[in-house]
Amino acid sequence: MTNALRLLGLSPKLARLGLAMLAGEPHPFSMTFILTHRCNFRCAYCDIPDAAGEEMSTVELCAAIDELSAIGLARASFSGGEALLRRDALDIIRHARARGLTTSLNSNAWLLENRLDEVAAALDLLVVSLDGPEREHDLVRGRRGSYARVLRVLDGAHKRGLATATITVLSPQNLHVVDEVLALAERHGFYAYFQPAYEDCFRHDRGLDPGLGPQVLADLAARLASAKRSGKPVGASPGFLERLAASPTFGECATCAAGRYFATVMPDGTVVPCHLTSGDHAYPNGRRMGFAAAFRALPRPKPGPGCAISPYQETDLIFSGDLRAMTSALQRLRGAVVARVK
Repeated sequence: MTNALRLLGLSPKLARLGLAMLAGEPHPFSMTFILTHRCNFRCAYCDIPDAAGEEMSTVELCAAIDELSAIGLARASFSGGEALLRRDALDIIRHARARGLTTSLNSNAWLLENRLDEVAAALDLLVVSLDGPEREHDLVRGRRGSYARVLRVLDGAHKRGLATATITVLSPQNLHVVDEVLALAERHGFYAYFQPAYEDCFRHDRGLDPGLGPQVLADLAARLASAKRSGKPVGASPGFLERLAASPTFGECATCAAGRYFATVMPDGTVVPCHLTSGDHAYPNGRRMGFAAAFRALPRPKPGPGCAISPYQETDLIFSGDLRAMTSALQRLRGAVVARVK
């Protein structure tokens, strides 16, 4: 019940967001904090670990959360690299939760199994990377036993009432795993998201894996839409699937809500609309000028085709007033509350 009451406490921040949107003013309602670019895996589709470098301290990150919360931050997601390589990761997440924020964590699950009680107490949502069934997942991760550990973590989180989801990065090599991942989602009680692989995790202009052409993505969108209609636990909203089918445009980058109502804080304190556009400008740094000022100083993304990043697209759809995306998000939120109350 405490969790339900805490979520109801978001109402004043929702009201502030509404006023900001009516006035056409930027407002940091949702922020992603990339705690580190370091990772304990080297997946073929990911170059994030190559960017590992300067990181903010625990005190600096907690101060950033406090400053942004004071001006309207309501949701904080935490990611990496592998966020849990930082020993203070859960301390930072607990700090966000103590400020009344809804919290989520993206992880590869390798370091989670023995900390599930702590994790369940600190989070509203756990998102775990899942590259397919055992053979495909362990091959991509380069570590035997990774798949088995992911499933143990998902099951352990489920038993503790923590809402769970997975994200599967798709390349031409593993497009065949969609049905198997959805079968796992049904069996283990999580929502499954699917993400096309990019050539460069920080350069939108490099585009997707060249093997993921428009027809491939249109076929994928049709498969996922059909599975969703049949009741499979597809996390994507219909709006995202429609944008996926419109490859290679995926909407318009310059009109995205990134940088207006949500944004990303990089490990060194730089504030960017999203990690894919982080190479477009010399973005402001919150450690130097304050995080509220850095958010308000964000330049708009360059005009051009939007991205195919699932969480960014879903968030943009919500801020764009897409009722189907809002309904999907509320259903997941309601499920999280019910699980906590039980």
